[in-house]
Amino acid sequence: MHPSSFFIDPRRSIRIAASLFVFFVSAIVLFGWTVGSSVLTRLHPDLPVMVPNTAACLLMMAVVLAFCGLERPTLRCRIATAIAGGLTFLIGSLTFAEYLFDAGLGIDGILLRSAQSVVYETNPGRMAPHTALAMMTAGPAIAFLCRKKRLGQLSEIFAILTLAIAFSALLGHIFGAQAFQGLSKANGMALHTAVSLAVLSAGLLVANPRSLIIGLFFSKTLGGAAARRLLPVAVLVPTVIGFLEIRGNEWEWFNVGFGTAGGTLISTVLLVSFIIYFARMVHRADISRRSAERAMAEKEELYRTLVDHGMGLICTHDIDGRVISVNPAALRTLGFRQEEIVGRSIGKMLEPELRPHFDAYLREINNAGIAEGYIRLRTREGRPITFRYHNILITDGRTGKYVLGHAQDVTELLEAQAKLRTLSLTDDLTKLYNRRGFLEHANQQLRLESHSGTARGLTLMFADMDGLKAINDIYGHEAGSEAIAALAGIFKAAVRGADIVARWGGDEFVVLAIGSPEENSEKLVTRIEDAIEEYNRTSGKPYEIACSIGISAVEVTSPEAFEAFLHEADLRMYEEKKRKKGVLALAGITPEGSAIHLSHR
Repeated sequence: MHPSSFFIDPRRSIRIAASLFVFFVSAIVLFGWTVGSSVLTRLHPDLPVMVPNTAACLLMMAVVLAFCGLERPTLRCRIATAIAGGLTFLIGSLTFAEYLFDAGLGIDGILLRSAQSVVYETNPGRMAPHTALAMMTAGPAIAFLCRKKRLGQLSEIFAILTLAIAFSALLGHIFGAQAFQGLSKANGMALHTAVSLAVLSAGLLVANPRSLIIGLFFSKTLGGAAARRLLPVAVLVPTVIGFLEIRGNEWEWFNVGFGTAGGTLISTVLLVSFIIYFARMVHRADISRRSAERAMAEKEELYRTLVDHGMGLICTHDIDGRVISVNPAALRTLGFRQEEIVGRSIGKMLEPELRPHFDAYLREINNAGIAEGYIRLRTREGRPITFRYHNILITDGRTGKYVLGHAQDVTELLEAQAKLRTLSLTDDLTKLYNRRGFLEHANQQLRLESHSGTARGLTLMFADMDGLKAINDIYGHEAGSEAIAALAGIFKAAVRGADIVARWGGDEFVVLAIGSPEENSEKLVTRIEDAIEEYNRTSGKPYEIACSIGISAVEVTSPEAFEAFLHEADLRMYEEKKRKKGVLALAGITPEGSAIHLSHR
């Protein structure tokens, strides 16, 4: 433990201070017996001495208390407390038996040194009967100090009994009541013995982690505050006033009647003052409590209103994933009754493909205290609903740990986003991929090919529609759009299902095919040629469609090389288009009589 904790932990500070006090008092007395000094064994010549057996028992208990009053005692501490407590109880019991049976068992003179020069009792070295009784209660208090459950509570009971015996002896010294000290003045409990036993008992109560009284005394509750304020008053006021009454009468300051009346008046005034003070404290605490309860009730009502009338899904579940509560909005959305959901595992309500991930979610929420993401549940009718959730782990002193979850139905939002994404990747006229859609899907396909670890042939075709401007000028832009859509349909029908075909922009198209380069290029050209011829023969349009094509075939290496690949195929297409225009000009062919021209490189 850090050194500063001595001052931070009041219970530990009191325990150590009590141990040191008793240790030094008993050590000084034993030293006095060793050197034969009566000055060190009694506080005053007219007061009883502390005998060696008493000092030895106190010293032993002080040492054990200093090192073994722990929250989690070790086996060594349990053994030490058992030995110290057992020896103390044994010595006290044997001494008490000597008084009961008027016998000498020989234990009184074991530690006695120069007894005749120090004491003059009939039985030199024998502790007082009150002291022996106190040792019989202090022994079990020490022995059970580091024990669990009921034995630990017994330690508190015996410590209280020891404190009561010691306090009665102190009252005997204060008021001159011999019966409270012992059988005789010479053989009574010494004053420093009574003080040491009282201090030791207080240390035992503080050291006991299962002490109910001390736990209440140090608690931050209203009962703890009351104990800390009223207990010292209850002990000190009657004692001080009684002492003043006796001494005032002995010194003839006043007669017995005046002293009794004055003491009663002072006691009444002090006790009434403390009662009023405590009543005001309780009153203020009660007002604060009522105010806090009203604020808490208002917060709970607001929370309940938000939960009951909120549009999202609000639920709580335990750390194992079983539903504790769910709000009405969620019940309306899912179509279930509350009794059909409460107590069920959320994992069993998820879509089958999501259930294996539920254990990972529970670990995340328990470790991190927060989790968010998407879940998909089914309504009573079987309709899937996607929720975006944000859950936090709550630690409640009354109910323990649970998870508070809030989720929003994002099914329509995700569907709308999917539609928007589709629109952003699709050409509106031809329903093919646009440039963005082509690049995204092409790069995705290339990444898959790259991760597969096998090099496969890649065929990239760029196509440009010929004569579109002439069609627009002669037959109108609507006819031009029909021609573009027709050519797009031809490309889409000519390629395989796994190939990617897109409108690159304007009258340009692009096709990406995975497979053997030579095989793909030959077959693709043939399919496009046949399809265009068939369309021009059967369409009934006043114009014919034609296109220029540039084809590049390479081996797939990496997605990073795709941009250069695209650029190469585009250049080949424009080279072919430039060459074809020269051929058409020399032949005098018009758009109405245009034909397909292919370049296969």
